[in-house]
Amino acid sequence: MRQFAGLLVFSVFMSACAKKPEIADYLHIGHAYDWHFTDRMDRRLEKLNFKSYDQIWLGGDVCARTSEKQATMQYLDSLLNFSKVHWSLGNHDNDYGELTNITNYLQRPTFYTQWQAGFCLMVLNTNLFWPYPGVPPQDDCEQKAEQLAMIQAVCDTIQAASHLVILHHHALFTEKMLDEKGDTIRTFNVNPVPFMASCDSSLTVTDFMYPRLVELEQKGIHVVLIGGDFGMRSKQFEYTSAEGITLLGSGVNNTVSREYAPEYVTDFSADYILELQYNFLEQQLSWQFKPLGELQSF
Repeated sequence: MRQFAGLLVFSVFMSACAKKPEIADYLHIGHAYDWHFTDRMDRRLEKLNFKSYDQIWLGGDVCARTSEKQATMQYLDSLLNFSKVHWSLGNHDNDYGELTNITNYLQRPTFYTQWQAGFCLMVLNTNLFWPYPGVPPQDDCEQKAEQLAMIQAVCDTIQAASHLVILHHHALFTEKMLDEKGDTIRTFNVNPVPFMASCDSSLTVTDFMYPRLVELEQKGIHVVLIGGDFGMRSKQFEYTSAEGITLLGSGVNNTVSREYAPEYVTDFSADYILELQYNFLEQQLSWQFKPLGELQSF
């Protein structure tokens, strides 16, 4: 826990030193990779004017094999400017290469919490959870426990915040997303049920996190989750649970060939990104989905 405590102090210090604008603009991008390359983002994203945003929030799967080559990080940094990026790692970032190629370059943990002068931003590494049937593998158990401890510590201590915004890759709380008929809504690329939280084979993410987030809603701290594993089955998603928790998702995927697309790719409509604004004076968070083709280019 020493690393987590130090990170909180660092985050508060950096926020206190930063100049606070009246309104901040954020851009969230999910599932950004180009199907034709292992080390590139979608070519349309390469043309965007990222400088117009105060922060870039990445929902993971930034490239098809993001961690395979160190040069990929240099390429991404030149486009996005990592000094203003928050990144929830996806499986394509984590599984195909050496994760240290990412973490050594970013010089930050894969999960953390940062105060944003009005709301709390939590970045999760959902690769540490286990979305498959059966007993979770008994590896990275210490990191898994540390991430859960971070979540619990934030939920137990957060007070002077209008919102808790959680960036994640894999779908969370699929069990809680129901349509009018009571059927499960499955719009993420993968919708794991159950989703195991740690090396403990009986602990699910929903059982661990959801009641704690409901308590925050009841205290008047609005909880907004933004998922990045999106774009194959749906392009945009907004859902408010019965308890008032908001779940958002947006994704990019249309570099896939329609003729040779895998059967799990079912949506070829326009790709969407998510723009958000936070008004520091009114402590209000707003957002809108935009087709990728409508964004400002260089």
